Amino acid sequence: MTAQREHLELLKNAVRQSVTALTVVEVDTVARAQELVDLLKFELDKRPNAQLFLTAVPGAATHLLDASRKITETWHSGTGVLFLVDDGQKKDEGAPRFWADMNAQRESWDALNYHIIFFLLPSNYRLLLQKAEHLADWMPLKLHITGPADVFRYEDKGRTSYQSAVLGVSKLTPKIAKQQLAILEQQLGVALHEGIPRETLARRYYLPMFEAAMSLSDLNRAQSLRQKVPEKDLQAGDIIKWWHMNFELDYLLHRLTSAENWADKLSKWADKTGDESLKAKALHKLGLIAGERRDFEKAEDWYKKSLKISEQLGNENGAASAYHNLGTIAEKRRDFEKAEGWYKKSLKIKKRLGNENGAAMTYHRLGIIAQERRDFEEAEGWYKKSLKISEKLGDEDGAASTYHQLGRIAQERREFEKAEGWYKKSLKISERLGNEHGAAITYWQLGLFGLLQGRVEDSGRWSVKSIAAFSKTRDPDRANQVINNFRIVYYQQASQSEQRKLKQCWENAGLGPLPDAAAGE
Repeated sequence: MTAQREHLELLKNAVRQSVTALTVVEVDTVARAQELVDLLKFELDKRPNAQLFLTAVPGAATHLLDASRKITETWHSGTGVLFLVDDGQKKDEGAPRFWADMNAQRESWDALNYHIIFFLLPSNYRLLLQKAEHLADWMPLKLHITGPADVFRYEDKGRTSYQSAVLGVSKLTPKIAKQQLAILEQQLGVALHEGIPRETLARRYYLPMFEAAMSLSDLNRAQSLRQKVPEKDLQAGDIIKWWHMNFELDYLLHRLTSAENWADKLSKWADKTGDESLKAKALHKLGLIAGERRDFEKAEDWYKKSLKISEQLGNENGAASAYHNLGTIAEKRRDFEKAEGWYKKSLKIKKRLGNENGAAMTYHRLGIIAQERRDFEEAEGWYKKSLKISEKLGDEDGAASTYHQLGRIAQERREFEKAEGWYKKSLKISERLGNEHGAAITYWQLGLFGLLQGRVEDSGRWSVKSIAAFSKTRDPDRANQVINNFRIVYYQQASQSEQRKLKQCWENAGLGPLPDAAAGE
């Protein structure tokens, strides 16, 4: 076991017991502290806990002590845990005065009858030891968790380690996400019956349920839960996670303007706090938005800026995500050799770090490269590697993407029955999870598939479903591509009887007047 894993295990053991104690943990970023707080909350069961931010400026020590007393005044002795998190504000010359005041108040802090855990960035950790040495002496457990790899690959309780190869955010495993939803739903029922205040419900139940739904790619449920979490009801320590999850949801729903706004918030907060790790993630997200808008030059620029920070911080997971997405940009430019190079560079890191989910995503993209080169045997090999991991991890959304691609390979081989089976297997998952944009892509493929087989009416109906879904998810470029396919079906292939049925289908979908024949001629 590495030193960081050992320190994490010591920290988890410390909160599992109801004790009165002072503990300090040195962390490298505010985001790291927040990840640890979130992880520790799962160890507390129903015991009370709260979080406050610590700003090391003159006069703040007394305010922090008063706030700590107030927020914990209803706790039974020894039962709760208070997390005090360094806010990451750039320090001024008054920071030593703050710690001298904290030292003078050490008896008051020690008298608080619960477990207090300080999460401090290196500068404040040093000042604690130098200017508040007596307070530090009363902290028997001094831990150091300053790197991502060992800490967030630790999975004893099912907390996942990986950073998504696409979105660059940490998630729960599907197994733990399902367990968390089941437990929280049961507890929520009791809380609603007891009349728990709205802001407590948002923080304690709806927010972690939202996180679990996103980890399962259950977009329908995630949207419903998001509506129950007013941002004003969240504590400061929850805001960054809230912005991350909202970005992910809107990105997956293809609401790019909204997703961009969340990424901008994260970027501005990172600038304000000097949090370089968060800045790298925000830049990565902006790259995703630019890539979806097909502004490949801008996307590449964002990814390279993110990569530079990740490499400077030694954040290999972050670097692997950037390499992967630089590969997607090269792939969209049809520079398959360069794309393959980026993907394999990403894959090498993921395999070494044991990042199975990230590896599955990169295997999938390598399959697409091979497919574009019409090497279907190699493509199928990559897809099946990806699928094996997705199915093992319970990643239904990832599996659905691979089922779709296996359908395309079967179609290329003119194994039509097998192709249709793969497409419908993919579609069933996308529809159940509420992934309308993913479903739209499969509707589109089924429309082309029907046309290839001479099933004109089927082709037109699938095309209409695809157009409606792409329009709903605000993807006009793809919608227009499918409209062009529909023109061919309607004006060049369909009989008069089929045209009447397809016209009715179009009108029922609420798509307005039929497109004219011009583009299809």
